Formats: sequence, C-alpha cells, structure tokens
Amino acid sequence: MKKKWVFIVGIIAILLIAAGSVFGYQQWNENKTQEKKDRVAKEWVEMLKAQSFEEIPQLVASDSLEKAGYTKESIVEKYKAIFGGIGVSNMEIEYEMDEEDNLEYVATFDTVLGTISEIHYKTKLIESDEDYKVDWTAELIFPGMLSDDKIRYTVDEAVRGEIVDRNNSSLALNTITYQAGVVPKNLGEGQTRTNKLANIANRLAITVDFIEGQLGQSWVQDEHFVPLKTLPYGADTPVIEGVQYQQVDTRAYPLREAAAHITGYVGEVNAEDIEKDPTLQAGDVIGRTGLEFAFEKELRGQNGGEIYIETANGDKRATIQKIEKQDGQTIEVTIDANLQQTAFDALGDAAGSTVVMEPKTGNLLALVSKPSYNPNQFVVGISQSQYDDYNNDEDKPFISRITTRYAPGSTFKPITASIGLESGVTTVDETHQISGLQWQKDESWGNYRISRVSETARVNLRTALVKSDNIYFAQEALEMGEETFREGLNKLTFGESYELPLTMEPAQISNEESFGSEILLADTAYGQGQLLMSPIHMVTNYSVLANDGVLTYPNLIAGSEAKTKEVFAKETIDTIRPMLVEVVTAPEGTAHELNGLGNIAAKTGTAELKKAQGERGVENSLITVFDANDGGYMAVSIVEDHRKAGKTATQLIKPVIQYLELLTQ
Repeated sequence: MKKKWVFIVGIIAILLIAAGSVFGYQQWNENKTQEKKDRVAKEWVEMLKAQSFEEIPQLVASDSLEKAGYTKESIVEKYKAIFGGIGVSNMEIEYEMDEEDNLEYVATFDTVLGTISEIHYKTKLIESDEDYKVDWTAELIFPGMLSDDKIRYTVDEAVRGEIVDRNNSSLALNTITYQAGVVPKNLGEGQTRTNKLANIANRLAITVDFIEGQLGQSWVQDEHFVPLKTLPYGADTPVIEGVQYQQVDTRAYPLREAAAHITGYVGEVNAEDIEKDPTLQAGDVIGRTGLEFAFEKELRGQNGGEIYIETANGDKRATIQKIEKQDGQTIEVTIDANLQQTAFDALGDAAGSTVVMEPKTGNLLALVSKPSYNPNQFVVGISQSQYDDYNNDEDKPFISRITTRYAPGSTFKPITASIGLESGVTTVDETHQISGLQWQKDESWGNYRISRVSETARVNLRTALVKSDNIYFAQEALEMGEETFREGLNKLTFGESYELPLTMEPAQISNEESFGSEILLADTAYGQGQLLMSPIHMVTNYSVLANDGVLTYPNLIAGSEAKTKEVFAKETIDTIRPMLVEVVTAPEGTAHELNGLGNIAAKTGTAELKKAQGERGVENSLITVFDANDGGYMAVSIVEDHRKAGKTATQLIKPVIQYLELLTQ
C-alpha cells in the first residue's frame, strides 16, 4: 500500500513538473514575443524621428509593401522625396501599443510652413518570418493618403518689412531693379558673336567664360532670355549691343553708403542657413548685417501656404497644413534720413564718424561711419573685384566707426571739470600758475611731460575749457586723487552695455581696475591715457552737459521709452555750460570757427596716437557740440588723422549744425 502511494505521489510530481515547465515555456515565449514587438515599435518610431528611411524595408512586412504597390527601393525614395520636399525636421513622437498589437503614435514636426502638431497614426504589428513587422499602408506617410497619391505644397511668401526713419522715409525697402541678359539668337555667329560677347563682358564687368557658361545651360534655347547680371538698385541700364533688361524684385537701400552701417544688407541663404532653419529655402534672403540682421525675425515675417494630399487625377484630397502668411513688420528707427545724408556728406573725403542725439529723449538722429560701402551691391551679389576694392582700402570701409572706441581727447574735459566741481576740489575762482608748454609733477615722472597748445601763465576753469589746457586738468585730477576721480567716472556708463541693436564693446576708463600710476591718472583727466569711448558712448555720457546733469541712454528704435539717470547736479552744469558757449563765442576759443551758427556750446579735442614720448603721432580731431538754448540736440564728430584729411572735425561739422539749427527752430 505504501509503495502504491509513493508511486502515485511520484506521478503527480512528474505531472506538476511537466505542467510547470510547459507554463514556464509559454511565459518565456510570450515575453520573447513581446520583446520583439516592443523592439519593432521602438525602431519604427526612432527611424521616423531620425528620418533613417533606409531602415524601412527591414521594419515593414513585404506583403504589405507589395499590396500597396511599392518595392523596398521605391518606398525609401517615396519617404525621402516627401519628407525632404516639405522640409520635415525636429520630429517628436509619442506612441503606445495595445494588447491586440495595434501601434498608435502621435507625431509633431516642423515643415517649410512651420510646426504641424499631433498627427495621429495607427497600424498593426504582424508576424513575419519568426519576427514582427509593421503592416504598412500609405496612411503611414500621412493619414488619409492612398498609395498613388502625392504630397504637394504651395508657399505664399511673406513680404519683408521695411526699415523707415522717424519721418517714414525708407532706409530699406522692397522695390525693383534690372537684370541684364541676352537672347542667344541676337548674338549672331562667328566673329560677330565673339566681338559682341567681348563687349558685353567688358561693359558688365564679367568674363566671356561666364557668359558662355550661362549660354551653355541645358534649358537655354535660341529665343530664351539668359540672365547675366543683376544690377544694383539705382544703377544705370546702359545701351549695350545684344543686351536686354528685365525687371526683378530686390531689396534696396536709398541712402546707399550713407546708412550702410545702420541698415546692413540682406543676402541669399546658403546650405548652412537652411540647416539652422529648415523653414528657409534656396532663393530666400535673410539679413546679414546691421538692422537687417538684428531684426531678421520681425522683418522676415512668416510665409503662408498649404501642404495637401493630391490624388492621381490632380485633385486635392485633404489638407495637411495650412498657414496664413504674416508679412514682416516695419521697423521705425529714430534716424533722420536727411540729417544722416547731410552728416555723411559733411565728412567729405575724411575717415571718421558723426553721431547726433536728442539729449532729452536719447533718440539717435544720425549714425555716420565713413568711408562706407554700397549695400545694394551685396544684395545682388558683389563681384570679387568690387569686394577686393573695399577690402583693400586702407581706410577700411567695412569698419563701423559708430561703435569703434577712440580716446575722446579734450572733449572729455567738461566731465573732469564736473567731477572736480562736485568734489569741491575744482572751483571757478581758483587759478593755476603754469609756466611753459610742458609740465611734469616732479622728477619721479622721468622724461614724461604733459603738453598744452596755448601758453597762459594764469589758468582758471574758464580759461582751461576755452583754450583747452591739458596741464590744468591733469593737475586737478592729481589733486582729486584716483578714488574721487574714479567715483565720479563710475556714475557715467563705463563698463555698461546699451540696449541697442548694435555690436559694441563697453566704454572703458583704463585697462585695469586701477590706474597704477599718477601719469595715467593725469592723462585720463584730459581724455587720453587708456580711456576708450565710441562716438555713441561720447554722445551718451556728454548728454549730461545739455540735460542739466541727467544722462540719457541712447535709443535707436522709435517709441522706446527714455532711460535716464542723474549724474551731476544742475548747479554744476549751469556753471560749466556758459564756459562751453565761450569755447565758440570767445575769439580765443578752440571752436570759434563755429561762431554765428547759433546759440551753441562746444568742446574740441585732439587725441594723439603715438608710440613714444617726443615723436609726432597720428592725431584724431574731435568735437562735441550741443544746443545751448534747451538741449535740443548734441553731436559728436571724429576725423581720423586730421592732418591727412586736411580739415578738423570742427571745420567739417558746420553743415550738420546748420541742419540741426533749422530742425530745432
């Protein structure tokens, strides 16, 4: 009996073990099957996100491809053509699978028209060759699509916004220019053709080889117009035998060189641009420099258009994406176009800059850098020879002197005077006894001496400003000491960045946080040393002189709220302003040449750039001038190497003052 029970128990154990093994195997097999499904689903999603379409054949069921009328090769090309054609990028997908092996996913991605959100897809994973594959239909390209359908898209191009001045005069606009070209049948044959091509090449500044290359294109026929060169806006259309002209759209800059460093220019996109921004297409233009670059997004707007499914018969089956175009914004700047041109012309052949500002509002009325370049040439494609002419010009027309930092020279002396007055060190009545044209504090300065232009034995604040006495201000700064002097300077905008759409390093007091020597302290007091300020920095910081001690930050975009800070007391400026008027009205004043142009105050300056004491360096001529009545305007002008230019900044700024005086009447 006992043996019988042992036998029965053994049988039961064997059966249990066998059943457990079967269950375990089934469980293992189900897990392996699920892993296969999960892997295929994940690989399908990752393939779409990465657009690795070469992987499609190994992920989809062959039978489903055949049923849809595609081969392994053609399905890959189909995806590439459609996704590439509409610029699909930045795809994000969320997916899930249910118990019946249905794979559902939601895709969001960018196209040439913008972002498409939440496109819903659904398919099934089916068993194929001991694995699982995607049951593919054309609806996995876009829902609702059939195998013989196509994807089409249209683009409604946004109109680029214009840049206008404060009076709504265009600084950058959309207009037309002319494209020169030829019709092959009109060129003749043999020597006649050769002579015509040579003449055309010479007159259009291109090569015969280039013309032949254009004529050799596969699409060219005898009656076709073959474009050779797009002329810059405003260029003449000379009569050239064999040449015809047709109108083409262009971006234009009416002030040409006069405002190039403000407006910048646009240019056609390249492969790198398109890679960064897939909404761009070949032939589009974008801002390359200046305001065109700084406000690219606002100016370009957003193209509209439609992406849709087209049937084999050419009918529209369904719309995938439709966007209304948004034309670019008009950017209104504070510049006065007429003043800008006047200030540019006034500099003549000199290299330099003129900046004009309204001290109370901060509005910049003119930003001139000279020499300059014609931005219209860059829009249509500048030739290598034209570019070389600019690039090899020793006066460097591509440099924006508006934002270039210079030593401000003696134009800075009213700032030093203001700090001195507020510290109590400088007084109106104090007189310095100064002998000769050179001075040094003591023998510790070695061979270094400070020079002045006018020899005056008794110098007070008025005399020092009117005659621009370097020694007086050096002595005042030494008496103040570095701590007091720097404390006054730090009330200004040294080290600060302005909220302007311009690239510009901050103004600096010195290379280090401390002068490190009395000589550098003394030199800084009259605008030399390591002091560096752009014309914009100067007109901004000098605004305290025209604005009762209040500094106004610069604005370039119309409608910007004025940002100010109090730097000096009104009483301080009231003391200095009459002396700056005398710089103009007094016969001995350094800006007496401007007398009679209006009730103006001014301060001239000469900043010398030399490598060693005793040698004669390059001298930049500077002037700051402002309306002494109510501070309606302030201008700063710099002429580089004025001996080479033949005229000083004071002489060249006269037309600017005359225009400003009329403007403020």
